[in-house]
Amino acid sequence: MTIDLDTIRARVRAKEQDLVAFAQDLIRVPSLNPPGEAYLKACEVLGQRLKARGFDVSYIRGEGAPGDSDRYPRWNVIARREGRVPGACVHFNSHIDVVEVGHGWTVDPFAGVVKDGKLFGRGSCDMKGGLASSVIAAEAFIEAWPDFPGAIEISGTADEESGGYGGVAHLAGMGLFSKPRVDHVIIPEPLNKDRICLGHRGVWWAEIETHGHIATAPCPSSVTTRSTIWAR
Repeated sequence: MTIDLDTIRARVRAKEQDLVAFAQDLIRVPSLNPPGEAYLKACEVLGQRLKARGFDVSYIRGEGAPGDSDRYPRWNVIARREGRVPGACVHFNSHIDVVEVGHGWTVDPFAGVVKDGKLFGRGSCDMKGGLASSVIAAEAFIEAWPDFPGAIEISGTADEESGGYGGVAHLAGMGLFSKPRVDHVIIPEPLNKDRICLGHRGVWWAEIETHGHIATAPCPSSVTTRSTIWAR
């Protein structure tokens, strides 16, 4: 059986108010990073909704990861809904942390205010709006095709704003984003929303030590001083 995409789009449009309300629920959890506050509460908001819709929900702490502590534990949530028959698993991953509030707000940054047709709040774009959208999309898909093959997963992960060590990195180390469990991952971060990318930018850290001689160019008053290292 196949499903007409127009059917799913119609279901998504019908859930617009539900989408806004759920995004507001997520924004109202002040999961600031640093230091890493309210991660478990944010995970529970997501987990409780998905559990009520037939997902199996797991809460996983990134124990031992940089930043994890008893005061600021790095909690993550993964929810999975199995289809009727075996098939590929599509995983939606979003981070639940937000950066510091900053200055210049004219509304409460954790109230989820709707004004002039827009939702305002810390994390409304980066990226609790994308997380809420993935939940609504998954729910609309399941309603339209309850006998779908494969599986759908949705995760909310910690620490994206500080390297992801207690979030995606920790879970990836456990094999939770790899085959045979997961076949495809979609990251619904709503930046450049009209541009869908295959692949994802990553971070590669390295420390390079060089050996050489320092040389300085002649320095008359009209010439800027330059220093060059000649590596061997």
